[in-house]
Amino acid sequence: MSALLSAALESLSPRARRRMVVIGGLLALGGVMAALTLTVPHRGHRRPAVPPRPVAPGSPQPPPPRVPPPVSRAAMLQARRVADRFLAGYLPFAYGRGSALAIRGITPVLRRELLGQRAQLTPVERRRRPRVLSLQTIGTTPAFVVATATIDDGGVSTYRLRFTLQGMPAGGL
Repeated sequence: MSALLSAALESLSPRARRRMVVIGGLLALGGVMAALTLTVPHRGHRRPAVPPRPVAPGSPQPPPPRVPPPVSRAAMLQARRVADRFLAGYLPFAYGRGSALAIRGITPVLRRELLGQRAQLTPVERRRRPRVLSLQTIGTTPAFVVATATIDDGGVSTYRLRFTLQGMPAGGL
């Protein structure tokens, strides 16, 4: 077998021979790595020595401790209102039919940034009418909420727009 392989390699050009040797070496190394992965257990993936005891059907289990959410219900409602106001101004702006001055609930820094940019749209995109299908807000910390809006503009598919709301006195983005 090795004589046949050696004869086949000798019939190739030196450049092709080097490539074949490198490819063969990589394949062999891959095989060794796969064999080692299958036989050596990973650290941290150990089975417990004793399986946990099942709880008797009649014994009550204490409920898990209730952790208060990081953002209060009132703050989440306010964040959702700010997100709605933002989307009502931002979507027309993004589709070339509104001004950054009409976007409510944003910081002066973001407003200046948006004023310096114009939407680069095709005529087809400009005719689309975006609408919010859903809006989800998730409070991660008392001062930080992530909002995800699903937008349908009449195109091929819907898309998601994700933005953050940070706790500020004016309640802006």
